[in-house]
Amino acid sequence: MRSGMRCRIICIFRVKLRKEETESEGAAAAAINFMNYRIAYERSANVAVSGLAMAAQRLPFLKNLTPIFGASGGVNLAAPLAVTFVGTHALSGQSVMIVPLNGATDTEKVTVGDQFVWSFKSDQHSMVLVDLDTAGLVEPLPAGLTLSGPQSGIFFISGIPSEAGEYTITMEGYRRTSRLGGTTVPYVLSLLVEPGASPFDEFLATFWSGDDLSHPELVAPTADPDGDGIDNALEFVLDLDPTKPDAMPGTMGLDPNDATMLRYEIPLNTLAGAASVSFQESADLDGDFGDVADDSFTRTDEAIVLSVPLARKKFYRLKVVL
Repeated sequence: MRSGMRCRIICIFRVKLRKEETESEGAAAAAINFMNYRIAYERSANVAVSGLAMAAQRLPFLKNLTPIFGASGGVNLAAPLAVTFVGTHALSGQSVMIVPLNGATDTEKVTVGDQFVWSFKSDQHSMVLVDLDTAGLVEPLPAGLTLSGPQSGIFFISGIPSEAGEYTITMEGYRRTSRLGGTTVPYVLSLLVEPGASPFDEFLATFWSGDDLSHPELVAPTADPDGDGIDNALEFVLDLDPTKPDAMPGTMGLDPNDATMLRYEIPLNTLAGAASVSFQESADLDGDFGDVADDSFTRTDEAIVLSVPLARKKFYRLKVVL
């Protein structure tokens, strides 16, 4: 007898017909037919019960069972009202999971501007489709990252992120493009995109390292560690060495196109393009400096040029805002 099979012992009773209890041979035949019908009914019921028992073994999530035959028939049967296979392997009953590869985890971080690759697959079957959803964001992935695949059943979230932030990405994989059946359990990836080093920070890192980068007297924008009167912000914009005294760079002379105009050209660091650079003027060194009109200077990536009337006697200085 197979394990798990229900068995009912059917007893067949001999029918003894007495002449005094029957009036004809037809009555005896009717009684025998009734017994045969009863035996066939019991056998059919047992087969149905055994079949449902086997099915229940294959359906570990079979639930909410309700009797459909009463006890009066001698057999209790049950019909499934709900069967759930979402995130479950149809045959084994085990959860179908998304598995990150190459030592990755569900919590990752990357720096803006750095290459990022996060690969994953299903632990039980090859996925053909993956849906992504990022909580609270319109875009499904951080800017600069894309979803690709499958390649031999493997999907990739990769690219170079361009915006810092904390992202919660929920993904589900599917075995079929119809999204019917073969669905993985939802997987949540927490991704921290950290801000990258600014051009100013990278400039400082070429002169200091380690603990020195945590000392404001050395690396603050307004610090002047070499004591040349040019603070670090100006050293960066002018592409000077903040550890060695320098003179203010630039060339001054008459405008070749107008002898009445003074022209002062200062070379700039091309990596300082995001910095605001302009001029200020004052009638004397003790007075307040005010901004020079925008039409009195021009700026390119490589230089800034001041052009003012030669007859004007004023003091000028460079203004930098990082």
